[in-house]
Amino acid sequence: MPILGRAEARWRFIFLDSTLPQGQEFIAKFDEEQFEWFQGVLQDTTQDTHICVASHIPICSVSVFFDGENEKTGNWVVPGNWMHLDARRIKDLFYKHPNVRLCLSGHMHMVDACEYLGVKYACNGSVAGYGWEKPYLEFEPGYALVDLYEDGSSKIEYVTYGWKARTK
Repeated sequence: MPILGRAEARWRFIFLDSTLPQGQEFIAKFDEEQFEWFQGVLQDTTQDTHICVASHIPICSVSVFFDGENEKTGNWVVPGNWMHLDARRIKDLFYKHPNVRLCLSGHMHMVDACEYLGVKYACNGSVAGYGWEKPYLEFEPGYALVDLYEDGSSKIEYVTYGWKARTK
C-alpha cells in the first residue's frame, strides 16, 4: 500500500531548477550555488529519510537517445539541453547519499525509466506536449501517477487520458 497520509513514512521532496541560461538558449545543468545548496540539503537529511528529486530536465534518461537522429554521425550525440550535462557529478553526489531513491523529470515528452546505482530515474511524458495531432514518438499525452513506499521503493504508472489537439 502507498504511504500517502501515513505519518511514519519518511520521504523528502527536493525540487530543482534544471535550466541554466546560456546566451539565448539554455543547458541542463545546476549552477554552483544551487549545487552547493543541494549538497547541503542531502547532508542535512537523515539517512532513514528517502529522497525524491524532481527536475524538469532529466538527470539521467534513456529517451534522449531516440528523439531525433542522434546517431547519424556514427556516434550518439545528445544535446546539452535534453539531459543534465552535470549528470556524472550528480551521480557521484547520489552515491554518497544512498537514501536518494527516485528522480522524476519530464521535458522529453516521452516515458522512460532506468535505474543506476540504486537510484530510479523516471522521465514522465507530457500532459499536452506540442499540441500534437498524433502521438509524439509513439507517446500519447498523459501524466505520471507515483506511489511511494515506506521501504524507499516506488511504482510509477503513466496515465493517458485521450486528449486530442484541436484541428484548424
